[in-house]
This record gives sequence, C-alpha cells and structure tokens, in this order.
Amino acid sequence: MKDLYFLLSLPRAGNTLLGSIINQSKSVKLTANTILSDVLYQLQLIKDTEIYKNFPDEKSLDNIIKNVFNNYYKEWNADNIITRGVWGTPTNLKILKSIIVKPKFIILYRPVLECLASFIKIEEPTDVQTRCHNLMFHEGIIGKSLWSIKNIIKEKENYVIIHYRDFIENPNQEIKKIFDFLEIPFTNFNLSNLKQFSTNNVSYDDSVNNGPLHTIRTKEIELNKYSIEDYLPINIIKQYSNLDI
Repeated sequence: MKDLYFLLSLPRAGNTLLGSIINQSKSVKLTANTILSDVLYQLQLIKDTEIYKNFPDEKSLDNIIKNVFNNYYKEWNADNIITRGVWGTPTNLKILKSIIVKPKFIILYRPVLECLASFIKIEEPTDVQTRCHNLMFHEGIIGKSLWSIKNIIKEKENYVIIHYRDFIENPNQEIKKIFDFLEIPFTNFNLSNLKQFSTNNVSYDDSVNNGPLHTIRTKEIELNKYSIEDYLPINIIKQYSNLDI
C-alpha cells in the first residue's frame, strides 16, 4: 500500500520543475497532470445509469472506485506518490474523501496573470484574447485549477502552500517544507544537470500541445523575468487581476 498525497497548482507554476527535482528520490514520485480524477468521476457517473439502477450493486462498484489508486500505481517503484490534479473541485474532493478520509494537499501557487502570460509567451496564439478567455473559463485549464485550489482553502482542508518565486529562489528549502508537511525524511536534492520530467519511465509528449509546455532548463534554476504587459492586453489584465488567493 502506497501513501498518497495530492498536488494542486496552476499550470505554468513550476510543476514540471518540481517533479523533475523530487523524482530524483527513490521513495517519492510526483506525477504528471493525472487522468485519475476523470477516471473516478466517470466511475461515479455509472451510478446514474439505468443498468446500474436496475441492479444497484453499490458495494462492488465502490470496491473498484476505492482501488483505483492502488491499481494505477501498483507498478510504481516508490512508497509515496504525489498525484497532481484538480482534486479540490467540489465533486472531485467529495469522491477523493470517500477513498482517503484525511488527504493532504500541496498547493504550488503562482499569480494568475503570470501563468496566463507564460502560456501566451510559449503558445504565441494569433488571437490572444480568445486564448486567454479559454484558459480562464470555469472548465479551462487555468480556471478549473484555480477553482480547485480556492475550494481546498475554503473547505479548510489540510494543505501547505508553496509560492512559485520562493520555490525558484530556494528549491531545496521549499521542497523541505513539502516533505516536512508530509512527514517524509528529506535530504537536499541535486539542482544542477537536471533531467527532463519523467516518472514510471514515461515522459511528456508535447507534440499534442501548442508548444513545449513541459521543457525545463537543466543547467540552472532561475526566474524567467519578463513583463506580463508584453504578452497580455490591458483589458485581459484588468479582467483577471483580482482572482489570486
């Protein structure tokens, strides 16, 4: 039985770098953005189907739901798994807490406009405003992640917040906060000659995205300094300037 923990974050907030460092560990692995919240949600939806209502074997279906994590991570060679996803949305949180009574959450946070500008910088969309609205939509990749984080805070779940700039400036110090919170022994990680993110012998395939969203600098860790005004129209900045936690 592996110990499971849950990472909530905005995209472009340092998730890939964090995973590339933590995954040096033999005992702890951090996942890519997971499909498991969707898997659990779809399994839960079966309870609304006619065939299930006709023969509502709830205990058997719940056995599948409760063992999704164990089955998915069965071959992962680590005792501790940090699973990244939108676990904090109300429905996902309810399902998660039916499996793990007192889950621990790590929030990796970067200001919304910085994340939005980072997307635009990499993707270079022809219609910046439409892309921003799609990202910030309630079910968009940034909007849903922000909703997830805010709900965890609202519900007063057990969480620790790691801020992006603090993490970039002192990675080992901030990762130690995570390990202390999870009650996992910590030793300093190597911060030079990093490898690109992989876990369980699988790497990202960014050919399905609009740019190299998961490529990190391997030689050094430093803040990529630029102005959000260089990438975001003023009306977008005004519209999304008051959303941060």
